[in-house]
Amino acid sequence: MKEQSTTRGFAVLSLAGILVKVMSLLYVPLLVNIVGDEGYGIYSGAYVIFTLTYVMTNTGMQTAISKQVSELIELNNYRDAVKTFKIARSILLAVGMVTCIILLQFAMPIAKFTKGPQGFLSLITLAPAIVVTSILAAYRGYFQGRSIMTPTAVSQILEQIFNVIFSLGFALLLRKNGPADGAAGGTLGTVLGALVAALYLIKKYNDNKIIKISKSIDELQPRRLSNREIVRNLFRYGFPITLSAMLQYFGAVIDMIVVRGRLGVAGFNEAETNIMFGLVSKYTTLINVPLTLIAALCAAIIPAISRAFIVKDRKTIREKIGFAFKVSYMISIPCAFGLSILSEQIYKLIFMKNSAGYELLFLGAIAVVFTSIVQIQTIILQCMNKLYAVLISLGLGILAKLASNYFLVVIPHINVKGAIVGTILCSLIPMIINQRILNSTLKIRVSLFRYAIKPFMASILMTVFVFVTMLITSSIANSIGSGYVITVAFPTITTILVGAFAYSYGIILTGGITKKDINSLSPKIQKVIPRFMRRRLR
Repeated sequence: MKEQSTTRGFAVLSLAGILVKVMSLLYVPLLVNIVGDEGYGIYSGAYVIFTLTYVMTNTGMQTAISKQVSELIELNNYRDAVKTFKIARSILLAVGMVTCIILLQFAMPIAKFTKGPQGFLSLITLAPAIVVTSILAAYRGYFQGRSIMTPTAVSQILEQIFNVIFSLGFALLLRKNGPADGAAGGTLGTVLGALVAALYLIKKYNDNKIIKISKSIDELQPRRLSNREIVRNLFRYGFPITLSAMLQYFGAVIDMIVVRGRLGVAGFNEAETNIMFGLVSKYTTLINVPLTLIAALCAAIIPAISRAFIVKDRKTIREKIGFAFKVSYMISIPCAFGLSILSEQIYKLIFMKNSAGYELLFLGAIAVVFTSIVQIQTIILQCMNKLYAVLISLGLGILAKLASNYFLVVIPHINVKGAIVGTILCSLIPMIINQRILNSTLKIRVSLFRYAIKPFMASILMTVFVFVTMLITSSIANSIGSGYVITVAFPTITTILVGAFAYSYGIILTGGITKKDINSLSPKIQKVIPRFMRRRLR
């Protein structure tokens, strides 16, 4: 399999991410209808613990594998790149098994500590997924380090397909025993989906595991690394990356523990607390949709920046950083506008006319922009070995979130809206600090606003078209009749499509995207662009 460029790797992972998130958005309302709002609150609480456990065991090591494999390949040390993967795979498997046993043993104390005792059974069913996802992380890190993104993308799609099928099936089967059992059923697909994805990646690795080494490269005889050096490097990279990933996800744990606890202090009972936490989870699910594309961008730029840094190619580093910021803003700014303006309509569309909690999205959509930039900054700084500087900025963001949740959620008329304020602060503060660190490290000024201007202007144009289209389509729908398809699906989907078209035209009109950008993905894309838009391309 051939290496893919940063742009094409990003495109492949983005397409997979979009498909996965579309399936997720279809899956969530179906699960809510099966297990109810209370059951979904229980499911969400258990999943937060699982996600944090996954981050602790897998995320840092996956990034470390990708970083180290890409660096070794750049130095022509192909044999140690493969050996690094094999050693890391063994470490991840061992850590995953130990973590699984601990989670099984302490599921009830953890559930009680997180103010969600009914989530005990869901934690039990999720525990084996830690072992399987540990294997997945090793293979995904290896392929990403080789700049081959297609296997990771396909595995993500397979994982989500089987997750949706089995989760909904078991939730439907077990819901008759109560919301807690239904929620546990909804987690079973996580294990089975991950297993299918792992088997696929194992097969792809076996088909492509031999890296051919030419005589000219072999004659260079790069210095071989001992097993001890490889393990030391993996933990040197992986440990701080794991800590920073934990801090990024720790915000969800704060929401679960502090928000639930403070809602109780505000006078809400356990059922009401589960329902309100479910509203926060819906908000988080929706803002995570565009962040999936940012995650794909992060995965695509790791090998490029790591290789450039190891050979001190400052020009390439600056180019890749500029590309990352540009794409991040092009995705996050219009998404923030759209999610905020159409918050109520989106909730009704996805959750079958149930718009409860849409105010959270209306107020908190801006977090998409801040979180996107923080993710990009974090990956860039990690590739440049500024691992512990990231921890400080993320830690300060977490403290701000903790304070916001503690003092605002307890106010009855604010309640879970306080968690949204905390989410915004949790990304805004690290964004400012990280940028100062980045400028100091590169010895140049990388503007936070330079790449945001054109997407912002295009998003303003999009907003005008969205408002006009929503007014027209809503008027037409109300005159035709009633029902979900006519009054909700038709106007909302039409408005989203018009908005996407208007933004595309706006970003071309402002020069936010160029012929070079499109050709770097595929020259064939120009053929499907309308002629009047193609003429505006620079």
